[in-house]
Amino acid sequence: MEFEEKAKAAEMEGDYISAIKYYFQALELIKEMGLVEGLQFDTGNVLNRIANLYSEVGNFNSAIKYYIEASNYYLESEEPLTKIYRLVGECHSNIGACNLAMSNYEAAIDNFQQSVEKIQKAADLEEEILRKYVIERAVLNQALSALALINLNKLKDVSSLLDKASELSSRHKVTGIAIHITQFLKNIITKKYGEARILLQEKIEDATESLLFTSKLRAAIMGLILDLASKHIPEARILIEDKLLEEKGEVILTTKIYQDMLLHALSFANKEMPRGEQKEVLALIVGKIKKDDVIVSEIVPIASGSKVEVEFREEHYTKAAMIDSMAAERGEFIVGWFHTHPDLGLFLSPTDVINQLGYQALNNKAIAIVFDFTQMTLTTPGFSIFRLDDTSLGAASSYHSVRWRIKDASKEVFAENLSHFDKFITNLNEIILKNKQMDLTQLAKTLNRSESLLEEIIPQFISLRCLPNTQYDPNTKRISLREIA
Repeated sequence: MEFEEKAKAAEMEGDYISAIKYYFQALELIKEMGLVEGLQFDTGNVLNRIANLYSEVGNFNSAIKYYIEASNYYLESEEPLTKIYRLVGECHSNIGACNLAMSNYEAAIDNFQQSVEKIQKAADLEEEILRKYVIERAVLNQALSALALINLNKLKDVSSLLDKASELSSRHKVTGIAIHITQFLKNIITKKYGEARILLQEKIEDATESLLFTSKLRAAIMGLILDLASKHIPEARILIEDKLLEEKGEVILTTKIYQDMLLHALSFANKEMPRGEQKEVLALIVGKIKKDDVIVSEIVPIASGSKVEVEFREEHYTKAAMIDSMAAERGEFIVGWFHTHPDLGLFLSPTDVINQLGYQALNNKAIAIVFDFTQMTLTTPGFSIFRLDDTSLGAASSYHSVRWRIKDASKEVFAENLSHFDKFITNLNEIILKNKQMDLTQLAKTLNRSESLLEEIIPQFISLRCLPNTQYDPNTKRISLREIA
């Protein structure tokens, strides 16, 4: 299929966002053509790829959702039971790893054990020569279940799990990282810290690529192992500290800036919109730098409603020059950029890294804020702030999270703003109904929002029918009630 080929090509290039979108288009085409019946296995494979890519970009909740869907389609397929049990077991194993990465340890253990059951069924049906490779996943799942139990401080159950993993390894002659992690955990709980350190340094650290997960999940698992090592092995503490990227300063926001980000982002992608209609937005961040801190004063939209990954075009640079000139009049400048990843997670894609290079090469304190509405909870904001590690590496540079704070925030700021978007639309409707007609300048003052933000979101509100019987004239910049015949 055309979309699958495009997805695979994007995936090979590391463009995971585009790959996910192409896979979804492939699924929509299958459903539109009524081809799902008889293609359950192929549909499961596409969903499995989507789940893997979501986990690759760190969006573990979405990854879990699509691993579950993939598993259901596999179970409905007519493939040999060996293959079905193995793939369903792998899905549960990946779900367990996603939960492990999010510190949902009980859920992780449950899925690892479901995986072990399915994989053992597959192994019973598998040819002798291939059986040990199937069992290797079961051994790893037992070890990771033990790791989750250690983090829950349920040490009484750890030994039996590790013994099961060792027994499976011995019976099927399993070698490699699964048994090394098993032995490492045994050494930790039996306080053989010297032997644990040797295993960590000589067998585990350089073998993480052989873990049967995506890179983000491998990193999360390795992080838990290193964290465990740092609590018990002094030498490992030094090793971990060497890997930390220390950076002075932080990004300082306000509640109003946070709300502006929400309004711009949620106007074009929110939980009420079908996934196919969700679109990305792009804005510039204006502010100043004081000592090592980036102080944000305004988010200025420059592009909204793109279905593809945002990248800077010529018209954006022209608009950016105007924004920078206006900011300079009040002693400020562009300190970075803001964009959204609807239902994709918080990370920088290869295209994002290239965009960020344009800012950070000129100002090493420049930032990139990424927002995803699916990451909003009562206690989390839905965004992360990033900076490249080393601009001299160009597009090959990795990146890191930057510390930030909302200086005037209440303790419940994220819970309070979960409903800000809906409240804003309600308030806007009331103001328009009361005044009948207003120009954008008046409306901006009334709402305490910038004209540039309203200019982007009001036409979108009208197209979404959030402002019934309302019209907006972009030439006169007037908003008014439409006369009803």
